[in-house]
Amino acid sequence: MTTVTYDSRSFLIDEKRIWLVSGSIHYFRTPAGLWRDRLLKAKRAGLNCISTYLAWNFHESAEGKWDFSGDHDVEKFIQQAGELGLYVILRPGPYIGAEWDSGGLPGWLAGKTGIAYRCHNAVYTHYYDKYFRQVLPKLAGHQVTRGGNIILIQNENEYLMTTMPERQNYLEFISQLFRRSGFDIPIINCNRFTDPPLSGSVESVNAWGDEVQQLKKMRLRQPDAPLLMTEFRPGKLDFWGGRHIARDACEVARRALEALGCGAQVNYYMWHGGTNFSFWGSRLVASDASYQTTSYDYDAPLAEGGGLTRKYYLTRLVNMLANHMGRFIAGATMESPGVSIHNATDVLNLSGPAGRWAILTNNGRDDIKSASVSLPDGRKLCVSLEPFGAAAIPVGITLTEAHVLNYTNLMPLGFFGQKFLLLHGPPAAEGRISINGQERCETIPDGDEPKVIDDHQGLSVVLVNSELAMRTWLVEDTLVFGPKFVGQSIEDVTTAAGAKQIAMIPLDGKLTHKKFKPAVRPRLTPPRLAMWKRLGVCTEPVDDNLKWQKLDRPRDVDHLGAHYGYLWYRIEIQQPRAVKRHLFLPECSDRAVAYLNGKLLGTWGRGDGADRSPMPANFKRGRNVLTLLVDNLGRLNAGPRLGELKGLFGHVFDAKPLRVKKPKPKACESFGKRIIPRQLSYMLTEMEKMSVFSADVDVLLTKVTPVHLSFTDVPHHVAVLCNDRVAGFFPAAGGPKGQNYGDVMLGSKLKKGKNVVKLLFWADADVDPRVLDNLKFHVLSESVSQGATWGFRQWQVPEPGGLIVGKDRPAWYITNFKYASRPEPLFLHIISAKKGQIFLNGHNVGRFWTVGPQQYYYLPECWLGEENELLIFEEAGNTPSGSRLAFRPLGPFCD
Repeated sequence: MTTVTYDSRSFLIDEKRIWLVSGSIHYFRTPAGLWRDRLLKAKRAGLNCISTYLAWNFHESAEGKWDFSGDHDVEKFIQQAGELGLYVILRPGPYIGAEWDSGGLPGWLAGKTGIAYRCHNAVYTHYYDKYFRQVLPKLAGHQVTRGGNIILIQNENEYLMTTMPERQNYLEFISQLFRRSGFDIPIINCNRFTDPPLSGSVESVNAWGDEVQQLKKMRLRQPDAPLLMTEFRPGKLDFWGGRHIARDACEVARRALEALGCGAQVNYYMWHGGTNFSFWGSRLVASDASYQTTSYDYDAPLAEGGGLTRKYYLTRLVNMLANHMGRFIAGATMESPGVSIHNATDVLNLSGPAGRWAILTNNGRDDIKSASVSLPDGRKLCVSLEPFGAAAIPVGITLTEAHVLNYTNLMPLGFFGQKFLLLHGPPAAEGRISINGQERCETIPDGDEPKVIDDHQGLSVVLVNSELAMRTWLVEDTLVFGPKFVGQSIEDVTTAAGAKQIAMIPLDGKLTHKKFKPAVRPRLTPPRLAMWKRLGVCTEPVDDNLKWQKLDRPRDVDHLGAHYGYLWYRIEIQQPRAVKRHLFLPECSDRAVAYLNGKLLGTWGRGDGADRSPMPANFKRGRNVLTLLVDNLGRLNAGPRLGELKGLFGHVFDAKPLRVKKPKPKACESFGKRIIPRQLSYMLTEMEKMSVFSADVDVLLTKVTPVHLSFTDVPHHVAVLCNDRVAGFFPAAGGPKGQNYGDVMLGSKLKKGKNVVKLLFWADADVDPRVLDNLKFHVLSESVSQGATWGFRQWQVPEPGGLIVGKDRPAWYITNFKYASRPEPLFLHIISAKKGQIFLNGHNVGRFWTVGPQQYYYLPECWLGEENELLIFEEAGNTPSGSRLAFRPLGPFCD
């Protein structure tokens, strides 16, 4: 039976060392019809492994209703990776984070009494145990140990609850469930270095910008396990209303090589980001109004629509080296953590039974183009650091029993077929290659023709410039030079513009050429959209004849079975006289478009065009109907506030702002530990080392009535006490210096007369008094909806033939277009419409919102046909006139 083990250097399959070159591709962010394309492009980029989470809520979006078909068929995804020779790292959670709704946990869990997340809680354990029983046995047969390709399985994800009392029990129970389900491969785990190690698992690093430092710490922490970086980030995510953040391609390739220089196996997170289709994008912990864009392009090497970026080609130089020289790297480790320079040139050393590697880097100093190094025998070499600021130099590498690569100042792309050593460097540079003690000096060729030295001590040395190395492919045991890409076979090539031939070297033959007629690439004209037609207007605000399901009280969306997207609420309110009110919705999440008696009041909530201030509303005498379209913009994917409620789950109040005197923060000597909830007690150790500041606010009430307090943009942990009773604790996102926000209802803790509301802040230094500028109080003088008649209605496409005219109301628009298969990915550019949802031939493409940074929305090729229908839901009824289609090979953010 096949075994998978590990030691301090690498993982071993049946005692044979392997070297993982991995990239993350999430099956749930790419349609099944495109899985093979994305996996093949990953393989061609030099990867030999794919990492994917399992998203629990993607398979059980409604309790007890499982889906493993079509786009949900994770088993098929893993099989396709195996067919292409790719290993798989499986990350089944149960919590995954991943900027995915609720971190992969189903929304319906929020309705379970007594539940607590990510700990050894009995209710939580019961449900994720059921989840594992459904999915893990299906996948256990695909392990490497059973002839498949799953090589590692990860326990939970980024577990930061360092001193949680049940921490060990929780994580160890997950490992037990893996073993019970038949998994016998190594279990990996990613934690902070302050955590005690989890026995029986290999820890890994998530890092960007400090890879070398983190990997050194990891080597000291676990000297007997391989170094593994499960999340090396070549890009970054985006959120609505923010700016797109890109990471320089050269820097990404350089840092990847630096990680390799530490003896680490790397997984790119993400290699291909994909798309948050439907309503799967999450809310981010960055601020109170940070919601994930539909695009999860992530500035990854493989763009959202499958295009090959400059980052794809540059990182290929590192991946091909790591993959095709991996057997010489797998036995090597850092000689010692040592001392490194991080603002000039540096060298990282690996050594092992097969020889030594020196990884040279300019540490981001782009003015440094080369480095002069001396070898162990004193010999001096000048090494180019182009094209991305780093290079890997082999020293004394035993290629075969009869051949030792003593040194070279060129960077290997790989050693192929036990015969061909492929090296690259700048064009016209002098390359020095010593094999078996015999040095040769050769000039690196320009252009797309390789130079082949047929016999250098019995080996063939192939020299190419680094630009050509990026377009050198190993396909069917043949090296192919020059194409932009090679698909399933050598016949399936995409040539560079104007190219007339490509060079090829079969691993059992000589250099040959294949001629092509220069490709004529006609300018691609995207399809044209037909005129938009209004399919229907939502009549919920005005139609008394619609059927509504009754509610006995306010309810969150998960209790109503509408776990994702929009939901309509209706409240019938009787008024003894006409009156003007100011409506306040303290327990309404995200956004709600409000109508009173059919007239638009405005949008409550967060994000562009919404406000969390009292909305003026004129009620008439008698019956009034308040209708709200509530938008669930995504649940938090991380942090201690997991499990937040969505929808309208509390009453509507008549409210007014309460003016208070702005306090000044002052230092405190201590704080009561009872302030911190038990499930967050793991934070106490860190917080006790910090300075504590308090700010007292006097709230004067002539009668006892609820008061709502809110704050935003506070870079500290915050606690709220009312009359010395704890009202709420709000940990900052990403630690004490992260942004923080909070809402708290002060009700039973209030009294008539003077009330003291105390805010506590934890900080490393003084608290800036300006953090209190966004502190707001509102008096909730009367519940408008108490005793009213409540109802709800599912959001749905209108029936044909319905009402198509209606001012200020949500509307549906439809158009058509013809499509002939094209090599470039197609995107929809929304113009004129502001916010809503896109559907392509019945598939929910995702949310659109013209606040940026995303303006283009991917229309997957596998969902397109000759005749196509686009359906748009627009919250305010704006016509998407002017919207157009565009081919965008590099994704939504790069022209």
